[in-house]
Amino acid sequence: MDARVDGFRQTLDSNKVPAALYWVASLIALLLVTDGFGSQAIGFVAPVIGKAWMLKKGALTGVITMGLVGIMIGACAVTPLADKIGARRILIACGLAYGVLMCATALATDLTSLLWMRFVTGMALGGAMPAGIALVSEYSPTRLRATMVTIAVCGFSIGGALGGFVASMAIKSYGWQSVFLIGGVAPVILTPLLFAWLPESLPLVLAGKANDRSMSVVARLAPGWVPGAAGFSEASNPVIAANPVLGLLADGLAMPTVLIWILYFMNLMVLYTLSNWLPTIITGAGLSLGTANFATSFYQLAGVFGALLISLFCDKFGSRVILPVIFLGASASCFLIGSAGVNPTLVVAAISAAGFCVVGGQSAANAFVGNYYPSQIRATGIGWALGVGRLGTILGSYVIGSLISAGAEAHTLFEICAIPGLFAALAIWLVARGGPLKTAVSVSAETVNVKA
Repeated sequence: MDARVDGFRQTLDSNKVPAALYWVASLIALLLVTDGFGSQAIGFVAPVIGKAWMLKKGALTGVITMGLVGIMIGACAVTPLADKIGARRILIACGLAYGVLMCATALATDLTSLLWMRFVTGMALGGAMPAGIALVSEYSPTRLRATMVTIAVCGFSIGGALGGFVASMAIKSYGWQSVFLIGGVAPVILTPLLFAWLPESLPLVLAGKANDRSMSVVARLAPGWVPGAAGFSEASNPVIAANPVLGLLADGLAMPTVLIWILYFMNLMVLYTLSNWLPTIITGAGLSLGTANFATSFYQLAGVFGALLISLFCDKFGSRVILPVIFLGASASCFLIGSAGVNPTLVVAAISAAGFCVVGGQSAANAFVGNYYPSQIRATGIGWALGVGRLGTILGSYVIGSLISAGAEAHTLFEICAIPGLFAALAIWLVARGGPLKTAVSVSAETVNVKA
């Protein structure tokens, strides 16, 4: 382990949890609320835009898909920069960028302009979560890392849940454009607070490349830590990876990384397919738009509850036991949605169960992965997992959109959504079963306590 990382983590683990950590985690969670809102806003307004512009059924498939392509590009292209120039800078820049672009999306008047606005907005949205997870993980004591990361990540699910309630109220009074305006103003307002209170990435701090403002925040997060006491020197072994992407496949991390990518590909395929298409599928089955949007909100709220509960279960019983069961539950609950017919109570109950397993399981997986990689490649590890996962979201969105256009019935669509959960369960079991995990952790530049 690098002496600087070792000394810093010893300081974090020996101190009481500072109030500054809760403030930093809360700010990142708030920004991820706006990230979740912005990522899923198109799903809530799609039926309304379709009617207003007199579009054919499934005509918005390209818009939704291009938004996901943008998120994928943002996650893969932006996060290596976070490991090189600092997650704080990337997080603030992404939040400000997608805030402005969301406001501009409200001015779209046709499919082409809406498609390209969702694409460029997606690029900014894709870079925010990995940078946020990396910062929270780096500055949390070992005993609280999974909990703090899960709490921050839950902001994304809360944002998605709020979208349904906000959309239901705002669209009636102000039209679909108001949803994008609300989603754009919020991150812009948060920008000054992020600038003032967020620390810089730990590798940059340890390499002496953080500014005075960021170092003052670090001093509040790790009271008593002195940089020079732990081999602080740029001549020491580098804590900033020369090539963060290649680092994901080196030193015994290749097999676990590929399995993590499979997990994210499969589960995010289902998560975003349901988030973006639930209102359209449910209304197409004969239920009202209000019921569809509220059901989608319960899907996200159940995910928040699930993330926290699943993390507690993982701490108590181990990830190897809990996470595979959760993703098997995701498969079963998707199948049950299709069997619920048009009974609103059964539909909401089945969708809530899916949210608990799909959204909650993804949040728990984010905490798992955020604590899995060493500091110098952490943002890249999370970002590339999310980026590869976006390939699943693109495929899922395209397939479901095409099937809707072809007139497929709702139960068929949900039965298809049940399949990826089986592969996700197998992938996380292989990562967490002990073999690959022990190998990866033993050669990492930073010891990570992951109970598997």
